Amino acid sequence: MWLDKEGIQLSFGMDVSHPDRYRVDHPYPRDWNLEILSVRTDDAGPYECHIGTHPPVTKTVHLVVAGRTKYI
Repeated sequence: MWLDKEGIQLSFGMDVSHPDRYRVDHPYPRDWNLEILSVRTDDAGPYECHIGTHPPVTKTVHLVVAGRTKYI
């Protein structure tokens, strides 16, 4: 299960709450990757992956969004 920086659940297994924004990739038994589509600067911050093992495992990753600023 992936949670965003506000603790909102983004996924459960391979199912995502907003398929237009998120995907989960599970290429290997121990890998659960969150893919964010059309990344925005407000997506930056911590994301947590919770794995329902015994004992439970939690991994936190920090997304940094860097890009160009568009001047008009």
